[in-house]
Amino acid sequence: MRKALLLLLPFVLTGCLQHIGETLRSGEIPGLSGDSGRWAGPVVPTEANCGSQTTGLMSLSGKKFSFDPFGSITVIQGTVEQYRLEGTASRQVAGQSNITIRFTATVQHPADGPSVIAGTLASGRCAWTVALRRQ
Repeated sequence: MRKALLLLLPFVLTGCLQHIGETLRSGEIPGLSGDSGRWAGPVVPTEANCGSQTTGLMSLSGKKFSFDPFGSITVIQGTVEQYRLEGTASRQVAGQSNITIRFTATVQHPADGPSVIAGTLASGRCAWTVALRRQ
């Protein structure tokens, strides 16, 4: 029995290594734990005068995240506590006070589909809805 198990071990290990290798070659970053990994999805303005739809990119690791909602230099840093994400980014604009953008969202795990990070961005009079999926 022991000899049979030792003979099967290389096949089991090879199967595991092939799966990991395929994942890495595909560009997919497997989550280290829970919801960690890369997320992307639409960032949609709620008012026409707040710009056009963009694709937001998020990197989530443990209890911290970085979110680039507009494909620009605006990166929101924040924290994760029990499936709730919160973060802000502020910058000085010449001749004006600081402009702050706030992000709040929750990680949702529906029974009938993939997980999504759903939330809102808000800055001044503008707001955007966000729906990110794991990449």
